[in-house]
Amino acid sequence: MAHPRLLLNAQPFGFGPAAATALLAEELARLGCVLDYVGEAHTLDLQHTPPYRTIHDWTDLPEDQRLARLTETARAYDLFVTAMDFPAAAVARRAGLDIAVYDALTWFWPQIPAVARDTGLYLAQDFFGVRERIQADPALRSRALVVPPLIPPRRTWRPGRHVLVNLGGLHNPYWTTADAVAYARLMLDAVRAAQPVARPLIATASRRVAAGLADPAVGTYDHAAVLDLMGSAAYACMTPGLGHIYDAAATGVPTLWLPSVNESHPAQASRLAAHGYCDAHLDWADVGQAVDAATPAREFLAAVAANVRRTSATPALRETLTTRIAKLTADLGRAPGRARSLTDRFGHGGTRRAATALVRHARGRGAAND
Repeated sequence: MAHPRLLLNAQPFGFGPAAATALLAEELARLGCVLDYVGEAHTLDLQHTPPYRTIHDWTDLPEDQRLARLTETARAYDLFVTAMDFPAAAVARRAGLDIAVYDALTWFWPQIPAVARDTGLYLAQDFFGVRERIQADPALRSRALVVPPLIPPRRTWRPGRHVLVNLGGLHNPYWTTADAVAYARLMLDAVRAAQPVARPLIATASRRVAAGLADPAVGTYDHAAVLDLMGSAAYACMTPGLGHIYDAAATGVPTLWLPSVNESHPAQASRLAAHGYCDAHLDWADVGQAVDAATPAREFLAAVAANVRRTSATPALRETLTTRIAKLTADLGRAPGRARSLTDRFGHGGTRRAATALVRHARGRGAAND
């Protein structure tokens, strides 16, 4: 099978899964794969033709119609590849597709989703505790491959004047676009007000958040452009998603990690700090509004949204937020970011390794079906 046919997909939660799928698509195309994409909502912002032949939008499509469409086209593909959209993987499995899963949060899940544990190929991005968890699970170990972060080799940080505010990754099914825009506006206003000198701000966000903000400093950029903006920033302010963390590692940008917007963020920021990879971290407890990270995602996001509304409406809380950011960023930019050493521990170049494994698996599956 000279040209494996792959149908790609990404979880509509944050920007990390969509960014990972876009990176894999570029590499898979270089390896000669024929690619299509199926997905929803903001995941479509980062998917383009090429490298895809076709992009299928199933936003708001009910599960029975998704199943019907996948069943109709199942024979056209050798492999369905998802970045963490486990419900989509389950539908694809029911449609008769062979499944591969890329998972950036193997370390985090209280339980690995059943469809991931029963998939043909499970690609786990390395992080604290990933290898130990897979080794302890014989069923998972038999089909898992631990891959380095999907980042390029570490760059030399060359700081300019601008401050980067990375507001990607705010969308998820548990709060509205209006909530995401409100969070973005609150943080962007606070970072801007915290500047001791008139540094220019450049902010990145999804198309819907950028449209809601209507701020000339805010744009939507592809991953390569975001890395360039990071690598030339005086410092960055970002939510502590794992994709952002590894991008900070690749570029060496000193970073203030902003208050959490999903339940994995507090644990990720804590692990960075515990191992010496954190420059500065601000969370809701620092402005007197702690959120219990042990609560389920829906409740966690409801509490975050309430915090955003309360802080936005209360001048004293906005002042506390701005003052905290000013204090935490006062010394940023004098040395490269501490996250850069994560590449020494977990490596880089995982995109090529993951894509090669997917091609090998798809070709094996295709040969079995010939």
